[in-house]
Amino acid sequence: MNYPFLKLFIMTSFIFIFYNFSNAQGIENKSIQAGLTTSFGLNLANMGTSIMDKNGPGTNFSIGLLMHKSFNDSKNFGIATGLEFDFGSLKFAKSASSPEIFYNYTDREILPSSNTSENLFSLANRKHKTTQVSIPIALLFRTDNQYYFRYFTKFGLRNSFVLSNKMIDEGTDKTGTPQIEKINEGMLSKNEMFFYQASLGLSIGAEWNFIGSTCLVAEMSYYYGLTPLFLDRKDENKTLYNNVNGEIKPFSNKATLNQLNLKFAVLF
Repeated sequence: MNYPFLKLFIMTSFIFIFYNFSNAQGIENKSIQAGLTTSFGLNLANMGTSIMDKNGPGTNFSIGLLMHKSFNDSKNFGIATGLEFDFGSLKFAKSASSPEIFYNYTDREILPSSNTSENLFSLANRKHKTTQVSIPIALLFRTDNQYYFRYFTKFGLRNSFVLSNKMIDEGTDKTGTPQIEKINEGMLSKNEMFFYQASLGLSIGAEWNFIGSTCLVAEMSYYYGLTPLFLDRKDENKTLYNNVNGEIKPFSNKATLNQLNLKFAVLF
């Protein structure tokens, strides 16, 4: 598939690397470090509804750019930022105490609950597969160099923007007879997920100055979700619903997201 933002990321990466190699200097005197980063983590949903439950942790994989910049006349305090592309998953299931959950669909499009004449699906489990672009902004606190190492902590905000959200649904197709167990893959629902997601993060890590002004970085981060994952839309736009004695009761999934990430980077 053609991802223009990945092409832009690769071009920007080369610019960062070229700039920093051409301006190499002692690590203790550098006010700006920049380079490539990747991270692996767990997505932990914090539920806000009794109708659906989290179904184990999801995963997150990120690639991007990282920059550390010291404040003027300070080697120990600064700001950390960057640009990252996140490829994640989230898993939910129908709560044991909830009535049966339905939605209507055509092809891969999930429809508002008012479209009851279309295909009917009874939802048991749902997995979201998301692509996001994130811009973390954090205060950076670093120790002095200790031989070839220095240690740091970060505290700040991670700003994420949803580029795509596709769902894999497990359940029962109740459109016709006989009713069959089915997996609906690559399902789409417009405006299901909140476009902007903010989380408050705390990180601890270390830099190893292994050659010249080049450093290897490892850090562990925890992010606490501040904004909802899903929009609470008007009833006529909601897609999920319970059917209680013939009465359709639409609802929206409600959850926030916490993340635990292990990040590695090469800074020049």
